[in-house]
Amino acid sequence: MLTALRMLAMQPADKHRVGERLLQDLARIAPKAAELCDPAARAEFDRRVVIDLRRLLVSGLIRRVGDGLLGITDRGREALKENPEGLDDTVLMRYPEFRAHLARRRGLVIDPAAGLDGAIEPPADGGDTPMRKAPVVRELQEGFIAFLDGQTATDNPYETDTQAFITWEEGYWEAAGIARNEMA
Repeated sequence: MLTALRMLAMQPADKHRVGERLLQDLARIAPKAAELCDPAARAEFDRRVVIDLRRLLVSGLIRRVGDGLLGITDRGREALKENPEGLDDTVLMRYPEFRAHLARRRGLVIDPAAGLDGAIEPPADGGDTPMRKAPVVRELQEGFIAFLDGQTATDNPYETDTQAFITWEEGYWEAAGIARNEMA
């Protein structure tokens, strides 16, 4: 996703051009990769490119700019700046639209503005200056995603009695509560 986002930051492109660029990069690092010579692997690669672009679209990091072209948004530029090493679902989970998209795919009904979005909220004192929410802990996002992916609470990958374990569980149970429309 990072390469696609960087490419679209330079100029709009369609899904085919994004896929071609990714294949060029793959050919440089793994010239014998199956995606370069096996039609079935190439078809799966093309499918994954479309899925990843859809995830970027849903998250609001890219947008349609006409004639099948995609371009980066201000949110996408900010995501690039904040995540220069890469983008994955834990980054996309910051965006309420992406969380709602995942929930819809799992047949859940959630409030897309609830929790984990890292968005700007009105100040508590009612003033005009917005304040930023505290950044979301990675383990919290991982637990949230785990619930949406159908895992159980026993799938927590962290050692018990650690902060990471507790934080992962908080994310998992927050997602479960949202799915039951029981916002904390």
